[in-house]
Amino acid sequence: MNIVLTGFMASGKTEVSKAIAALSGYKLIDTDDMIARAAGKTINKIFAEDGEEEFRRVEHEVICRAAELDGYVIATGGGVPLNRENIRELRKNGIIVNLAPDFEVIKERLEAARATRPLLQNQSIEDVRARFEYRKPFYADCDVSIHVINGRTPRSYALEILDICEKTEKSI
Repeated sequence: MNIVLTGFMASGKTEVSKAIAALSGYKLIDTDDMIARAAGKTINKIFAEDGEEEFRRVEHEVICRAAELDGYVIATGGGVPLNRENIRELRKNGIIVNLAPDFEVIKERLEAARATRPLLQNQSIEDVRARFEYRKPFYADCDVSIHVINGRTPRSYALEILDICEKTEKSI
């Protein structure tokens, strides 16, 4: 069984997944890292040189490979749920956990990280808000939703998620 983290950019997927791996026997994999290795270039370069459509194609291939793993915490890119087939694949052997902050949390986190986010280049905060609102129904396709706030540690979320997943596995 895998633990799959979904959520909008800057929701904490990477840091929480690292904490889950550190606290448990789960191995860690990040689908964005898998995509960069598969393409032989950074996510930013894929977007700049090949476009979002090509990125999403490679992303789906990577998701199918990740879905075959067992005993992993899988941190996904923010757009993974946009392709419902991605979630179907990941759910076959995983519990889908959505990290769900309010937009104000996202806004605060992104203001410091604009240069490292490919979809933020030349975009206003209102464009980001529109994308956030558009994606909400896709993120709702999860098994567990965790409300994210600033000031809480990745470790605390990891402990909560591990507890929920342990109870879920016992009930299956």
